Amino acid sequence: MKTRLNRRLFLALSTISASLILGSKWLEPAFARFSFGQSDPVQSGDVTDTSATIWARNNDEKNAHLVVRISKSPNFQGAVQIIRGSLVSTATDYTGKVNLTGLRPNQTYYYRVFWEQSLFKIRPGGTGSFRTAPAPEQARPVRFVWGADLAGQGWGRNPNLEITAYDGDVIRGGYVIFDVMRKFKPDFAIFAGDIIYADNEIPSEKEIPAEVGGGKWINNPAKDFKAVKIEEFRENWKYNLGDDKFRRFLAETPIYSQWDDHETVNNWYPGEILTEAPYNGLSADVLAATAKQALFEYNPIRGDKIYRRYQYGKHLDLFLLDERSYRGPNPDNSNPNGLEMLGQEQFEWLKQSLKNSQATWKVISSHDPLSIVTGGEGDRDAWGQGLPEVLGREVQLSQLLQFIKSQDIKNVVFITADVHYPAAIFYEPARAFFQDFNPFWEFVIGPIHAGAFGPNDLDPSFGPKYEFLQAPGTQTPKLPQNSPPPNVHSFGSVEVNAQGELTVYIHDITGKVLYKKVLNPER
Repeated sequence: MKTRLNRRLFLALSTISASLILGSKWLEPAFARFSFGQSDPVQSGDVTDTSATIWARNNDEKNAHLVVRISKSPNFQGAVQIIRGSLVSTATDYTGKVNLTGLRPNQTYYYRVFWEQSLFKIRPGGTGSFRTAPAPEQARPVRFVWGADLAGQGWGRNPNLEITAYDGDVIRGGYVIFDVMRKFKPDFAIFAGDIIYADNEIPSEKEIPAEVGGGKWINNPAKDFKAVKIEEFRENWKYNLGDDKFRRFLAETPIYSQWDDHETVNNWYPGEILTEAPYNGLSADVLAATAKQALFEYNPIRGDKIYRRYQYGKHLDLFLLDERSYRGPNPDNSNPNGLEMLGQEQFEWLKQSLKNSQATWKVISSHDPLSIVTGGEGDRDAWGQGLPEVLGREVQLSQLLQFIKSQDIKNVVFITADVHYPAAIFYEPARAFFQDFNPFWEFVIGPIHAGAFGPNDLDPSFGPKYEFLQAPGTQTPKLPQNSPPPNVHSFGSVEVNAQGELTVYIHDITGKVLYKKVLNPER
């Protein structure tokens, strides 16, 4: 719930001075495992042409109302809007959101967060900015980035990690890739899952393989637990938000968040019983519900669903999928009668949304790759299994591809992640077992900061072929699996120009372009 401020509070916020604010600092926050340095973290997300969601956390850990002041001026001069949000408390770990509405399309806004404990007890929080989407008929250029896989396999925040970016800047310490991504000034970012590793510990020291330099990797701070309780899931989000480069990126770049498995536990599916410690017979459904609570508490997601659609001007429609909540069991992924990946409600929503889209390009963010085979025998976690026949979850994928063709839906592109290596894959019906679909592209990225793996085999059902591939196993000489940053790390960017031409780039951790593909739209 949000309310407009009364005049007294408006004047208090409008005239409060820096000295008064600093002089009225509240008591020190309660103990937490991980801190955010000197600043309260802020984020914006789920931006449309007329709305946005602002997220913040009160690091003083006092009950207070989240108040957001927004302006078109970085100095907050001229017209200013102030929105008072709900009370933050222990119920949400002192996180809060405000949904902004009535905004102008294609407009940069600046926001400043305040924490109102009472009319005369107001503390400033963080500041940030975002740009609203162009109106649906507006054909302005758009650039976005996407990434996945953050702080996995024990490779956490290392103060000694250093890279030289593509422009010569030396970046040192922590999640260096976010300072690189900021250099591209994206309109927004898609986080395609595994943005925490709730099921991984992060030791204080870790051996770096000799093939990539050797020595010790230092994690500061370390993380000595796997998440089971809500407090532990929250601490995973706080661990990553403790990185100053990540916080800077979030303050400047609106995000659209999804999830994959590691926000809960590796390769989980509904109905699974988790037998290993520390879960000890816990239902994956119970664990996932707790994980989802923390996901929504710590991300600027509007509403209560992970699958969502956002149009970004005349040429771009985004479709964000949830491939965890509604899937069938991994061991049944070779069932010739099919197996759910999306669930029927999400599947029908996706088909109808694609059919109704008026945008030139329809970009589907599927955190699981379409043909790259993942998981072991009996635990195939993505769509395919490695067999030519259309089995398991591929039945639903074949129905989607067939629908896109039958409805003459043009210019569909998939962006994916999960496998911890970058690739570009082209799907050609002429070489496929199932052929009733139009050719299309899939672009894969990752990890942004975790262990690098691969490559994996491709399932041949839909005629895929690697057009670009870089993984530890493709290097000369080969690098070990689970290679730490900066080795074989990547993120993706997409540009759509005013004429509707779409260009996909795959970048290494320094921002250097590894691969580029220009796609001209079908009209």
